Amino acid sequence: MTNNIIIKINIVWFRFFVLLLFLLPSSATFANSSSLTSSDIKSIQSLLSDIKANKLDYLLHQKQLTHAYNVTKHTKHKQLHLEAAALYSELLFRQEQYTALGTHLLMYLKSTELVTYKNSHLLFLEAQLKLFAINKELSNAQSLANQLQTQVKQLSPNEQIIVFRAIAYYYTETDELKKTLSAALTGLELAIKEEDIASQGYFFRKIADAYNYLYKDDKEKAIYYAQKAVDAYEQTSDGLFTAKAYWSLGNVLLEVGQPKNALVYLNKALAYFSKVNMKKGLAFAQYSIANIQYLQGNYDTALMLTNKNIALASSAGINDMHLASMILLSDIYTKQNLLNKANQVNDEVFLNLDKFSRSIYKADFLSKRYKLKRQLNFTEDAFKAIEDELAYTIKHYEATSETNIKTLQVKFEVKEKEDKILQLEYEKDINKLQATEEHQQKIIWRLSASIAFILVIVSLFLFYRQMRQRKKYHAIALTDYLTNSLNRRGILQKANECLSQQSLAIVIVDLDYFKAINDKFGHDIGDLVLIKFAQAAKDTLSTNDKFGRYGGEEWLFVLKTQNRDKINNFFENLENKLAQYCSHIEALPSKTHVTFSAGVAISDAKSDSLSELIKRADQQLYKAKENGRNQRAIA
Repeated sequence: MTNNIIIKINIVWFRFFVLLLFLLPSSATFANSSSLTSSDIKSIQSLLSDIKANKLDYLLHQKQLTHAYNVTKHTKHKQLHLEAAALYSELLFRQEQYTALGTHLLMYLKSTELVTYKNSHLLFLEAQLKLFAINKELSNAQSLANQLQTQVKQLSPNEQIIVFRAIAYYYTETDELKKTLSAALTGLELAIKEEDIASQGYFFRKIADAYNYLYKDDKEKAIYYAQKAVDAYEQTSDGLFTAKAYWSLGNVLLEVGQPKNALVYLNKALAYFSKVNMKKGLAFAQYSIANIQYLQGNYDTALMLTNKNIALASSAGINDMHLASMILLSDIYTKQNLLNKANQVNDEVFLNLDKFSRSIYKADFLSKRYKLKRQLNFTEDAFKAIEDELAYTIKHYEATSETNIKTLQVKFEVKEKEDKILQLEYEKDINKLQATEEHQQKIIWRLSASIAFILVIVSLFLFYRQMRQRKKYHAIALTDYLTNSLNRRGILQKANECLSQQSLAIVIVDLDYFKAINDKFGHDIGDLVLIKFAQAAKDTLSTNDKFGRYGGEEWLFVLKTQNRDKINNFFENLENKLAQYCSHIEALPSKTHVTFSAGVAISDAKSDSLSELIKRADQQLYKAKENGRNQRAIA
């Protein structure tokens, strides 16, 4: 028994000894962290300064930054610690540790004294806005974005850059790309003035991505700004954002049909993302490379890469890329004639369609779904796909349309900002040249003459480009958004022009029983009928004749002939074309015949005004309808 007691006493002492050994290093560590030497402080200050100036890479120096954050926690150097904590926020974001970032921000942003350290406070708020955006906490994000925009004028230029970085990110994540453009261009102007190369790269990339998604038919600006982003970031040590710039440039080059050039940049991006194990970056880069393999007909390689990417994106919760990879998988199966597999994958994407962040992504997928379902003779599914595609296309068009005054105003504001930035870049270049050769008076005079010439050329170029843009916007203002034909204003303008030149015929056409089509089959089908009529008219008219949507289902034609036989022949051909095109609308039963009535007024006097001709044509249209519709009445 005595031995047992002795053993128990020894165990107790042993445990105490082990605990003491455990506590001693902890105490030492705490002591070290609570009393930094002047050398330690200088070392940490240098580290933080280099990271902020993008002379060091966040992810490749994460251990050093984490150490700086931890050792300054319990010291009297409050400003130094808050600066380290703010940069640590960015590190957590880049590491995709969003839960940890949320906890970190909550701990610091509740501190009332943080407000006194403005720069660090703004970095915290930038991280919070980005976190709100990526977590789809849209109400909180909107509130914070408004708060930052309200106070931006009170801040220094460098502090304003932080704000516009955050806002540009927020607008990109919420698919408000016109606002992204505006914020990024404002930020870019500040970054150029402050010679902040890294922020220039950031804003260049945001502008490039905005143009890429806003204007699918015009990629020149997207390529230009993406290349500018690459050029800027390659002057820094920020590996992550350099890799993202590589991906942006590679992606847009892929979209314009330059897969070889795209692959160069995508492989560069992939190398860095792999090095730091950034899952989101890996998913995007791998998808683009898999897409290149698919486009080049290397289906086995594309299949392997795509399956790998599906697993990665799914595990990381990257919805857009997960669904995009699933769509690519379906495309590969289709090319391999494995239609059942393709259909199975396609259906899975369809069930998760709401997880896509942008309407255009949904529309593009539904277009592919329509083709696949048609190929499999699944008519109902195909029809549903084309209906949904139309809805999402309209939604995207409404978001990106330039047909109303407000959006045109935004477009002009963006154009002015771009011109200002271009001017700033030229001024920067000019100042550098003047600074290096100031001591040589003769050279300065020659340089001044050259600069003046360049500015004249640039001004002429900008003026020419502005005129082209104005013409483009003018054309848009005269175009019907649905049918891409002239709208009421546009056709009336053309009619007046034609009337002043020669005698002609003015025709008003009205689709028969169009309301019944809308009521029975829905407005989407009615819109398709209008589109088909416009297509039939374009294909039937001669190059000298004009037409446009006069209102609703009414159309105004300007025919440069007075020959009644020619006019009748034209409408017979139009009737046949319309019947042919409408037969392709699957929702319309074969027995449904879309017809039209027409009233024609032939100008026989130079005194005839357009309003008089339209009035006569309208009267004839009424007669045609009175006679049972599907008629032509000519006066």
